[in-house]
Amino acid sequence: MSGEDLGANRRWWWAVYAIALAGLALRFVCSLGDLWFDEAWSAAQARDALTPIGVFTGINHDNNHHINSLWMQLVGYGAWPPLVRLLSILCSTAAILVAAKIAEPRGRITMVVTALLFAFSPMLVTMGSEARGYAGMSLAMLVAILFIDRWLAGDLAWRRPTTFALCFFLGAFSQLTMIFAAVALVGWPFFVLWKRNGFQAAVIETFRTFIVPVLVIAGVLGFVLLAGQLAGTGFRFGRYDPFDLMMYLNGTTTAIGYTIGVPWKDIWPIVLVLVLLVLAPRAGASRMALYRLAIFGFPFMLAVLHAGNVGHARYYMPALLPLLLMLGEMIGFGLEKADWRRIVAGIGLAVMLAGSLWCDDVLATDQRGDPGGPVREMMARAPEGTRMLLDRDTGEAATDVAAARRRYKLDIILGRCDPQARFLLVDRFLGEPFPQKVDRCGMHFALIAQHRMRSLSGTNWNLYERRP
Repeated sequence: MSGEDLGANRRWWWAVYAIALAGLALRFVCSLGDLWFDEAWSAAQARDALTPIGVFTGINHDNNHHINSLWMQLVGYGAWPPLVRLLSILCSTAAILVAAKIAEPRGRITMVVTALLFAFSPMLVTMGSEARGYAGMSLAMLVAILFIDRWLAGDLAWRRPTTFALCFFLGAFSQLTMIFAAVALVGWPFFVLWKRNGFQAAVIETFRTFIVPVLVIAGVLGFVLLAGQLAGTGFRFGRYDPFDLMMYLNGTTTAIGYTIGVPWKDIWPIVLVLVLLVLAPRAGASRMALYRLAIFGFPFMLAVLHAGNVGHARYYMPALLPLLLMLGEMIGFGLEKADWRRIVAGIGLAVMLAGSLWCDDVLATDQRGDPGGPVREMMARAPEGTRMLLDRDTGEAATDVAAARRRYKLDIILGRCDPQARFLLVDRFLGEPFPQKVDRCGMHFALIAQHRMRSLSGTNWNLYERRP
């Protein structure tokens, strides 16, 4: 590469750095609100585990994302929310740079487009600004994709089983959906090598490369299950919903919509993705084995196996990251053409970025349903402390951690009456109705504050005060 080319390449990378900085700032702004249900529950679990060893052996719950829980222990219960979410913020920001590096061989325009998609995708901004393990898992998956991509391009220096094993290890202890990502990451080079060198050679090379990484991720899964058995609790789920077709369609459409910035609840996002997968080879996409396995194969496998909890959009992260990489390639390819394809690609990019920024603004404003709102309202009316009745246990962790952050003396009463309780909190997830009557224990309560979530994460709540 000539000195002029090196200078031009450096300038393009400065554009990527600027995009990553904007993504970092956006994630910080979206992290300012209090912890919502899932995060607060994780914080309470990490606190109750007492030690790092307890995180691995004492929680035994699907809400425990191990590396994130270790971070929560380190910063402390009731810490400043952006600090609690810092690990996710940094991992998600680093993912922008890794995604751009993956796209670099396909052209500078593709590199910048990919960085834009990863910086502003509402799904990645949401996962990258809350204290969960999805951002860490995403970074591990992308690093593995980078190394596999360069290896398959002919540079054997990138064929590093130890690196793949480390990605699988850290990714799985960040979030166990890394197991599904691993299937696509192993299958991708196998199919590429099969096409190039034949079936037997592909089996041998894939086995040599991935036997250790596969054993590592199997070891992680085995450890997690064994820890639950030894504790006498088994591995527990906070909620397990059997497979339901409508929940499956809702989960996949929500996942796709929030990934591309157009969160419409309809069947068309699934149709659009399937059409794009068919058109992708002729529209500049180069990693078709990965894209077919991850984007189509993973959700299809969930449907065939009738897996549970398919209504949760975040569980589809192993498919959504390759989807953004594919879209980056297709849009970059189109923008480099001097015909109608440039117009189509430009419109597609503009629609995605405009929709993404709108969704990101909603998240920044909504702050996951403002879970700290009830505590602020009670502090304004009872600054010295108070007692609060809780309608059900789903509101306990978020309220408690919000009170701990403000060092507010709040007694939370759950499952019994207390004539001294001044407030009543009723929380509901999206789609759940609020009760028509809220009188409790022979006392009348009047509504004083409420919030309805408008973003991907969060809960709805009503706060009531006792009246004579």
